[in-house]
Amino acid sequence: MDAKQRIFDATLNIIKTSGMRGVRHRAVAAEAGVSLGSTTYHFKSIEDLISSTFLYWHDQIDINKNNHFISLEQDVSDFSQQEVCPELLAEKLYQDGIEYLSDQIFTKSDDRRVELAFHNEALRSVQLSQLLLASWQQETKILADLYQLLGNEFPEEDAEVTFALVLQLEKRAMLIRGKQALAAEFEKMKLILKRHIYLVTGASFTKSDG
Repeated sequence: MDAKQRIFDATLNIIKTSGMRGVRHRAVAAEAGVSLGSTTYHFKSIEDLISSTFLYWHDQIDINKNNHFISLEQDVSDFSQQEVCPELLAEKLYQDGIEYLSDQIFTKSDDRRVELAFHNEALRSVQLSQLLLASWQQETKILADLYQLLGNEFPEEDAEVTFALVLQLEKRAMLIRGKQALAAEFEKMKLILKRHIYLVTGASFTKSDG
């Protein structure tokens, strides 16, 4: 592992345990086991260090590498080549979506906390805010491409809504304390996501379907 990767991993560990306020050259150097001069050589400022760490982290959690999203893409590709009823399509996409959301909330909760920390820091950093907006545009385009394959009339707009909804649900999950409370809240999230997917796919939906 080279020095830069060790610095990135150390920065992420500090963000998880102490938040952005703990990210300082000296603290990162100590966590990474490198000299202070190594961190200041590679990153001239804390803003540069945090922005570069965001790019490193974002590459690791790239949606295109997520097994649940890969499964979703395959299902969309299959459904786009055949005639299926909207309800069958919506139900399959809903199941894919729930598996993805569950993985994000229950398995990768540390990443969600890091993500929130980057979001908050972007309010103070022009450099990070530009990187964050670019990552959002990239991810919504992936969703828009999927919706377009399905013949959605407003793929870009619906992709924005889907992305915003999932982001909000993930943020809400991070505020819930206790496994039982989070499990109960997740049941509500499933209904919200199900209604949204049924709407964007043109499938009929009533509350009893939840």
